Amino acid sequence: MLKISTIIKYYLIWFLLIDAISGYTRIYLGITNPLFNIGYWIRGPILALFVIYYLIQFKKGELFFDELLSIILFLYFITNMLINYKIGLNNRYIYENFPYILRLQFLIFLFVYIKNRSKELFDLKEKIIFSNFIIFSISIIIGYFFGFGLESYRFEGTSKGMFQGGNSASVLNLIFFSFFVLNYKFRKSIVAVIICFFNGFIIASKSIFGFIIPIAFLTTRNFTHKNKLFFLAPLFTILIIVRTPIIEAINNSYQKRFGINIQKSMKAAEKVGGLSKNQTLNLATSVTFRRSASLINQMEKSFSDKFILIIGSSFTGQNIFWEKRGEFWFKNASMDIFDFFFKYGIIGTFLLLLILLNNFRFYQTGDLGNSVTLYLFMLYAFFGGHVIDSVTAGSLFYYFLAQNNNKLLSNNEKQ
Repeated sequence: MLKISTIIKYYLIWFLLIDAISGYTRIYLGITNPLFNIGYWIRGPILALFVIYYLIQFKKGELFFDELLSIILFLYFITNMLINYKIGLNNRYIYENFPYILRLQFLIFLFVYIKNRSKELFDLKEKIIFSNFIIFSISIIIGYFFGFGLESYRFEGTSKGMFQGGNSASVLNLIFFSFFVLNYKFRKSIVAVIICFFNGFIIASKSIFGFIIPIAFLTTRNFTHKNKLFFLAPLFTILIIVRTPIIEAINNSYQKRFGINIQKSMKAAEKVGGLSKNQTLNLATSVTFRRSASLINQMEKSFSDKFILIIGSSFTGQNIFWEKRGEFWFKNASMDIFDFFFKYGIIGTFLLLLILLNNFRFYQTGDLGNSVTLYLFMLYAFFGGHVIDSVTAGSLFYYFLAQNNNKLLSNNEKQ
């Protein structure tokens, strides 16, 4: 009998291929019904296996703490959906919420299973990263040169390949870059690093400036090593001498490639009532792409409505909240923890954080690359959104988090 861990292994190695094929069927075949989506046909049976497996473990009394919490959270998701349906009396609360719940629950079960029962999958990290990086880059680059797939954020001259979410594509490119920079010597990773830079240019997301973070860690690690000093000393000298033309070149390049992104951010913020007379605040709003404005609207609603504060509005309720305000495109704050809080209230958020932070290590001894990569994921989820509930970005995020939280690895460090 095929083990669940074996199925998960092949899923992790090819999950971006699944999403690329799914994107192709949506874009070029016009198949949008989830029943005909390859992602549902692959992840759905795996989710069913998880449910059966954990029911058996529950009957045996062999559940880990976070696995039990995952089952409780799953039941809470369903309860939340039914309560909101009873109040709203709208079938949308069923047919919109249910696929979203299944997608999110798949990721949560995937996380706790890898963390507690599949330590051997951590030895495949390099293979998982490389195989998905190749699929990712091929999709992005072919899309750019041949007009194949979707434009990023609906900007002409950009591409996110066959992937549905621009944010998911952005954060994955950032994660790939961080992994290659911090885990390999320069001569071994140079080709992959160049491809990541080119992917960032194609996607045209402001997340490319996040590349600075792994580069900073790279340059400060073993800073006094003579080979690094031999390379960095003349580099910094050149940068100081020619700093003015470099700054001008960077600014011109930024305005040409990303200026439209800033303008779009301002228009989106204005639409949700986020602009003020203070230009400094408006600049912050443009950088966060109307997120701060959307967040304020959602939080005001949460703290003025005890039901939403405690129970949550559900995924559909959040959509309806924004539709009533005339917003039919940006129907969330794009800040994962706050969006989850609006959907599932204090109860759901508390359960989720208990699961995700169980045995959380703030730093992994001897594995700087994994720690930095995980924190980049978390920062992007917090400020950029579409990570913890996205199967595209979330599959890799929960894999890294599972390794970070694995109790056996943690105990080995202490010994």
